[in-house]
Amino acid sequence: MLDQRIDRTCLSPHDMAICERVFDRVCADEGIDPLGLEAALVASMVVGIFRNAHTSERALLEAVKFRRQEAIARARISA
Repeated sequence: MLDQRIDRTCLSPHDMAICERVFDRVCADEGIDPLGLEAALVASMVVGIFRNAHTSERALLEAVKFRRQEAIARARISA
């Protein structure tokens, strides 16, 4: 019998397009250079959150922005 679970290790072109739009939006909104180190962290976060079931563009964008805000708040507290 075929495994019924969705394989989240590979992203389809549609999935990649969603992740790319969210990445572009976060970078634009936060003034992040899309080729910089911080952008690499954003890209990793976008794909990681996407793979954990936030597959609609809106939900993904909201989840990434929320996590980024949490990370920034934690960094300010520890500084």
